[in-house]
Amino acid sequence: MRITVLTILLFFTASLQAQSRNAKAQKYFNAAIKEYDMGKSKEALSLLNKAIKKDPNFSNAYAFLAEIYERKNDSVQAIRNHRMAIKTDPVYQYNYYIFSKYLFSLGRYDEAENLLKLFDSVPKMKGFDPKRDAARERTQENVVKLKESCKIAREDTRNIADLHIQNMGPNINTTDWEYWPGMTIDGKFFLFTKMINGQEDFYISTNDNEKWSKAIPLPGKINTLNNEGTTSVSADGRYIFYTVCNQDGFGSCDIYYSIYNAADNSWSRRGNLGKVINTQFWDAQPALSADGRTLIFASARPGGYGGKDLWTSKFANGVWSEPKNLGPAINTSEDDEAPYLHYDGKTLYFASTGHPGFGQHDLFISKRNPDGSWNKPVNMGKGINTTGDDLGMYVDRKGQKAYFVSTREGGFGGPDIYSFELSPEKKPEPVSFVVGNIFDDENRKELPSKIEIVNLLNNEVIFTDSTSYFFTTLEPGKNYALNAYRQGYIFYSANFQPTVASLDSPYTVNAYLKKLKNNETVVLRNIFFDVDKFDLKQESFVELETVVNLLRNNPAIKIEISGHTDNTGSEEHNIVLSENRAKSVQNYLISKGISAKRIIAKGFGSRNNIDDNNTEKGRANNRRIEMRIISVE
Repeated sequence: MRITVLTILLFFTASLQAQSRNAKAQKYFNAAIKEYDMGKSKEALSLLNKAIKKDPNFSNAYAFLAEIYERKNDSVQAIRNHRMAIKTDPVYQYNYYIFSKYLFSLGRYDEAENLLKLFDSVPKMKGFDPKRDAARERTQENVVKLKESCKIAREDTRNIADLHIQNMGPNINTTDWEYWPGMTIDGKFFLFTKMINGQEDFYISTNDNEKWSKAIPLPGKINTLNNEGTTSVSADGRYIFYTVCNQDGFGSCDIYYSIYNAADNSWSRRGNLGKVINTQFWDAQPALSADGRTLIFASARPGGYGGKDLWTSKFANGVWSEPKNLGPAINTSEDDEAPYLHYDGKTLYFASTGHPGFGQHDLFISKRNPDGSWNKPVNMGKGINTTGDDLGMYVDRKGQKAYFVSTREGGFGGPDIYSFELSPEKKPEPVSFVVGNIFDDENRKELPSKIEIVNLLNNEVIFTDSTSYFFTTLEPGKNYALNAYRQGYIFYSANFQPTVASLDSPYTVNAYLKKLKNNETVVLRNIFFDVDKFDLKQESFVELETVVNLLRNNPAIKIEISGHTDNTGSEEHNIVLSENRAKSVQNYLISKGISAKRIIAKGFGSRNNIDDNNTEKGRANNRRIEMRIISVE
């Protein structure tokens, strides 16, 4: 593959000395190219040595020898012949570049940089051949990139051992090819693509006491006799987006989806995402956001910056929007692909051959800014990136461990999947999550309801749906309200305040909605007061509006608002405090046009505690506002 590039560049060389003036030497050289193209490196070496014997100053022959010895991992001979190529033709810039690139691959960064300085000092003899000038300009672009790569490598002083890079072992990796790792957000299932004898299928492994089980083919109808690959599992584990090539799609590769069926633990037949996402060109490698509303994928469609670019589409009102290019901060004139968008929604990992790096495909990280733009990508660093291909990355929801694909030495064969510990500057924001279902309290059947989850710090609705199921990610340090309501029922209220310390305990909610009947009650979990105060805090207004809407939609209902405290302080004080808090809620409802005749406010102090006052959690549960239905007619 590289010999083809080398042959073209040798043809375009501006040096008179690069081509031999000895006809016999040139004949040997041309024959060596043919032999090498047929995989006969031994014969090519013999012919090149004959060429040099005929012409000891044959620069191209030395460069070709260096190329072959690089492939044979003979660094001594490769370096010797690189030096001879420069010595015999010191004005040919390209020889400086390919030698510095090789030294870089050996980790000899200072020597590589010194050669690049010599590259800059060689006179640029332009003007006599536009094609040669164009080739020289492309080399100049690569030199700029290599200089930046040297700088990155020199400044990366971390201890690779600290990354704890580990092969995932024989239950995942085999002598076949394993790549494109993914995981469910709860960390219970690990999915990846395996290729056996050219056949790509999905495999799955289960987390059993922090050990991965022997991987098996993914159950259901998703695997076929054709090739499937590059999965992106939705955060709730209900959907898989993936790539299918050369079948019944719109182009060479298309993006498809499959739906999980919990009843028989299997996946449905595939569905094409449609012609808005898929084109007649190559469209592949989907990455789905945690909320399922943003898709980032790689495409070779026109309108990009290079070979493969990263594009994004939004899902709204049941359809995907026209994809937009992620822009020049991410995309280069080469290939930018293999995206993974972390659950935090703002940290993107991807592979690129265009950004400065250590090898062919390198892994990079970029953060999304509040205005939607992306920061300049940062190389994931040595140890993760090698001189080969490193791509296909996944990061767990805590932002601690990452998984990626590499062709590095020491694996089981072909590409293998590895894990490593992320350094602090390469971590995304950790996330928790809430998952649950809404049921009818009487018959215990699932009950489609209007569900909203709101960030109470800014009143942003982060999730809304009208089904019986809900799932969304939650950021530590935020305060969230969950409200589920349906006409004819009392709404359900819950509050979540995740912390970094609580990441191991995500929220699972089974909510049972009660029909509007006399004496039915609901705890208003999202009504907040400062300590020993009765002024409503700003975060309370979302839930209060839910109460307002309930009363407006059911104009005959009368309610009792009751305040409750824990047993801290005197009971006399607690009675007054709890009554004042209940009246604050009553006054808010009245201010919104609800008749005072429909609302009774009472304070009960600590007389009706519902939990143990010996724990902070119990005391917090006892400090509450309740709403009771007095009458529905």
